[in-house]
Amino acid sequence: MSPSPPWSRWCTWNVKGPHYVLRNVRVPVCTVSGAGDLEVDQDGLSFVDIEIRDGKITAVVPASSFSSALPEVDLDGGMCWPTFCDLHTHIDKGHTCERSRNISGSLAGADDSCAKDEKFWDREDVYRRMDFSLQCAYAHGTSAIRTHIMSGPVQSDIAWPVFKQLRDAWRGRVELQGVSLCILRFFRDEAAAAALADHVKAHGGVFGAAVSCTDRGGHADDVYTTCGEELPALLDTMFRLANERGLDLDFHVDENLNEVSKGLLHISKAAIRNNFKGQIVCGHCCSLSMQSPAELSRIFAAARQANVTVVSLPIVNQWLQNRDVRGLCTPTKRGVPTLKELDEAGIPVCLASDNTRDQFYGYGDLDMLEIFREGCRIGHLDRPIARWPLSITARPAQAMGLGEYHGRIAVGGKADLVIFRGRFYSEVLSRPQQDRLVLRDGRPLMVEVPDYRELDGKKGTAVGVRRGPMGD
Repeated sequence: MSPSPPWSRWCTWNVKGPHYVLRNVRVPVCTVSGAGDLEVDQDGLSFVDIEIRDGKITAVVPASSFSSALPEVDLDGGMCWPTFCDLHTHIDKGHTCERSRNISGSLAGADDSCAKDEKFWDREDVYRRMDFSLQCAYAHGTSAIRTHIMSGPVQSDIAWPVFKQLRDAWRGRVELQGVSLCILRFFRDEAAAAALADHVKAHGGVFGAAVSCTDRGGHADDVYTTCGEELPALLDTMFRLANERGLDLDFHVDENLNEVSKGLLHISKAAIRNNFKGQIVCGHCCSLSMQSPAELSRIFAAARQANVTVVSLPIVNQWLQNRDVRGLCTPTKRGVPTLKELDEAGIPVCLASDNTRDQFYGYGDLDMLEIFREGCRIGHLDRPIARWPLSITARPAQAMGLGEYHGRIAVGGKADLVIFRGRFYSEVLSRPQQDRLVLRDGRPLMVEVPDYRELDGKKGTAVGVRRGPMGD
C-alpha cells in the first residue's frame, strides 16, 4: 500500500464522486473570474466556497452563503490558488551542477561551465533530466512550463526532438513550450538563422535569442549579444523571420547591471519598426534597476507600445548578479528589474524559475510558490500584495497563449487548483507548504516529487559529481 499523501494529515477527503463543494477557502480575488462580487480583505483575499462538478468549477460564492446536498470538504480557511505557469525555465540544462560546476558562481563562469557540459549530452541524458524536472513541477502544482532550449549545432539536434517527445507525453498534465536560445551574433548568418526559424516552426516552438545579455552587455566589447551598431539590423532579421513564419518571440535581455545595457528598448523599437503582432516576452531585464527615472519612462513607453511582457527571475538573478568572482565581497545590489514600476506602467510582469541545479543557479526545484515567496521578499512585492499572484498564474498563461481560463479560478474552467494549509500570506510564505493539496480536473493529485537518485545514469555518474584525481 502506498503511503498517505502529506496533505491527508490536515485534509479529510471523503468525496467519492465528481461533484462536491470546497468549503471555507481563501482565494486571491485577482485570480478569480465569473464569480460576481466578493468581499475582499486588505491583502486581496476573499473567503469563499467553491462548487465543483465533473472536474469544472461551477460556482465561487461567499463562504456559507449557500446550502448544498453535495459532499463537502472543509479546508478550514486554507488558501486556494489556480495552478501555476512557469514562463521562463531551462529544463534541458537542469540538474547538471554537480558534473559541470560553476566555480566562481558568476554569469561568465556559468557560460563557460555550461559550454563544457555539452560533452555529456545525449538524448537519454537530456530526456532523463527534463522528465525529472517536469515531475517536480507537476507535483508542486504547475500546469504549464516554457523552457529555453540550447540551439547550437550539437545540442539543438539532441534537445529539440526530446522536447517534442516530452511535450506529447506530458500534454494534459503540464503544457510544455520550447524557445530557441542562441546569441544575437548568430543572426549575422541569415541562411543559418532562417534554418533555425524553420526548425523552431517545425517543432511548434517560439523564436528566441540573447540580447545585451552578458556581464558586459551594452558595451562595445560584448561582441556576442550586443554586437555594436549591428544590433538593430540583427533584431530586424529576427523579427522578419518570425513575421514570415508566424512565430512568437522570447528574449534573454539585459542580464547585467550596466546602465548602458538597453536591450529591452532596442527590442521594443524593433517590434514597432517591424509591425510585429505576435507575443513578445523579455526575460531578466536586470539593467532596468540602473536607469534614471527619465530613461525608465522612455523604455517603458516603447515596451508598452510593443506589447512586451517582462518576466523576472528573482532567485537566479540575485544569485548571479553583483557577485564577486573571488568570493570575498558581499553583494550590494539585488539584481532584479524595477518590478513595481513596470507594473505601474501597465507592462505585464511575471515571475519564473529560470535555472534549476545547473551552472546558472545551483539550487531550485521548479516550485513556483518558492519563486513567489522569494520574489515578494527580494522585490518587496508584499506591500501591497493583492495583484502579484497574477505574476505566476494568469499573466504567464496569457503570454503563453493558453486561453482565458488557464491560471485562473474561473467559473466554467477546470478545477486545477493548489490548496495550502496556510490561511494568510504570513503563514503561506513562512513555510514551504510541502503538504499542499493539488487538484487536477477536480481530483487530488497523488504524486510527490521524485528522488534525486532517479537522475543517476546506468553507471551512476551521468549527473553526479565529476571525480578529480584526488576523488574530490
